[in-house]
Amino acid sequence: MATDESTGAGRSRSRRARWWCVSLSCGLLACGLLAALAFVFFPRTQPRSPGPPELSPPGPAFSPIAGLADRRVDDAVEAELDRLDPASDGWDTEAFSERAAAQLKELGKLISHQDAPATGQLEGLLDETFTSSPLRPSGLKTVRSDPTWVVLRTAEEKAPGDGQGVLRGPRAFPDALASLRAPLAPGELPAIRVSFKVFHVEPGETSIQTRAFFQLAARAAARSLQQNAVWTCQWKRRQDGSPPLLQSIRVSDYEEIVTNAEQGTLFADCTAAVLGGNASYLEQIIYPLDHWRDILDWRFGLDFIGSHGLAVGDVNGDGLEDLFFCETGGLPNRLFVQQPDGTARDVSQESGVSYLEPTHSALLVDLDNDSDQDLVLASGRFILFLENDGSGRFERRRIHSSASVARSMAAADFDRDGALDVYVCGYFPRETAADSVGLGRPVPYHDANNGGRSYLLASRGSWTFEDVTETVGLEINNRRFSYAAAWEDYDGDGDLDLYVANDFGRNNLYRNDGGRFVDVADRAGVEDIAAGMSASWGDFNRDGLVDLYVGNMFSSAGQRITYQRRFKEGVSESTRASYQRHARGNSLFENAGDGTFRDVSLEAGVTMGRWAWSSNFVDIDGDGWEDIVVANGMVTSPEDPGDL
Repeated sequence: MATDESTGAGRSRSRRARWWCVSLSCGLLACGLLAALAFVFFPRTQPRSPGPPELSPPGPAFSPIAGLADRRVDDAVEAELDRLDPASDGWDTEAFSERAAAQLKELGKLISHQDAPATGQLEGLLDETFTSSPLRPSGLKTVRSDPTWVVLRTAEEKAPGDGQGVLRGPRAFPDALASLRAPLAPGELPAIRVSFKVFHVEPGETSIQTRAFFQLAARAAARSLQQNAVWTCQWKRRQDGSPPLLQSIRVSDYEEIVTNAEQGTLFADCTAAVLGGNASYLEQIIYPLDHWRDILDWRFGLDFIGSHGLAVGDVNGDGLEDLFFCETGGLPNRLFVQQPDGTARDVSQESGVSYLEPTHSALLVDLDNDSDQDLVLASGRFILFLENDGSGRFERRRIHSSASVARSMAAADFDRDGALDVYVCGYFPRETAADSVGLGRPVPYHDANNGGRSYLLASRGSWTFEDVTETVGLEINNRRFSYAAAWEDYDGDGDLDLYVANDFGRNNLYRNDGGRFVDVADRAGVEDIAAGMSASWGDFNRDGLVDLYVGNMFSSAGQRITYQRRFKEGVSESTRASYQRHARGNSLFENAGDGTFRDVSLEAGVTMGRWAWSSNFVDIDGDGWEDIVVANGMVTSPEDPGDL
């Protein structure tokens, strides 16, 4: 969104960012149409050259805006950009949030710099009456200390003046910034990265208050440091249109993590060490999505979002886990077999799995009970079943034509007949004519039920699978743009229940009653109206009951806008609360043991997973407690990758 800066520079940057959003939307629409026209079900037989092919422009039949003159296109785009400008339609709080974020970004640069800022560098940032609580509070409480790391938190939230010492005036601020580096050893020159995310704006008569997440990450040779906090900032608005000035900062919810000097970081990026010996790593894996968007013919079904999964399993029975890597349309899927030395070898072509279709999800599971891992692919409009001969070579045995464009799958023996069944999460309905290319629009946005159909394929032996969705009760509430599903016996009755995370609709908890399902999400308290992307079961509090963690989309813009009085004027408070919940972020539900769950997301501090995709319970440090790992990110403006 644009700002109301008089210089126009900020507006130009924002307009370019909004142009990126419009371009991305147009690309997604065209991509959906072209993907429906180009599916090639055969493994590739020749290695792809890394150089860009000679591409001719698509003909008129493939152009989403065919027949429009360039001038008309430019006018249409300009009109759309103006519509997205908050200053043009009275959303002053959003215009101000951009101005405040720009000032915080400048402040972050000063914090990241190795030298303390001079007072003159703060003149355009701080008001002369500036006050602040300590940026690194005193009296921190150690909540964890082990050979790997130390975690400190504030014992309780304190306002400036509550025994912590108020910093007064711009001259005191450089020392406050220097205090953030106190956990690092003297003389260390770490690489420091600082980020802010404004999630609340509250206008006043003479000033405006914002709340923002603050994060500092520093890595030195001996240790690493991370600081998380919430900064409540009071700003002075200037009448001449100049950037606002900070009048005060109050720090709360402070948390600090320092790794042990001898242990270093907990994880190391070993991608190149494991995969780098393969030609496909240099020709395909290391390139970002932007690279392929520029050189691949989009009629192969190139996916601009990059929502492609992977699967891990032992495909050749040697006791080592192997990796299947799903790819976008036009690039071959990849199978890497682990070697005894820890590297992995690309066997995609000889294994018969290097399909070129846009593949969003894969399962490595034993479908025929012969003790090896077979392969299931969710490839656009089709589900492919491939049989493993035991050595890691696959033969396609069945193609299931889907009524929906699938996003992910989950396998389980729901009817306890000894054979695995497959649940497929449908997202876009194939048959819809919405938007002319079949993408569809969720209606209403936060509570949709007009998406693609999800379905359960029951194994009937001899590589046949029957769609039993309706007969087992899973057709209820089944059009919600489903992204992920997870099986678990949450009620302890001996059969597996199913949780479905939906992008634009309420989530489902289908309780399994002897092979028939009932959606009990509402009464169980886990509908979780949000942008559902993933679900994971685990016992986080070690009480013997399985709990549920759901990955959603945290939106700072959504947090700001949905709490403004002018947002959705005239709607009920429950509807407004639904929109607010939709932007809140991830959710943690504690199993109460009586068939219901308690939402403990806020007190557990797990909502802010950014734009979350995958989320999993896993004990990453081996202490016997299940931790949570969240994978996040999104396609964003190349000029401002921090806008999410």
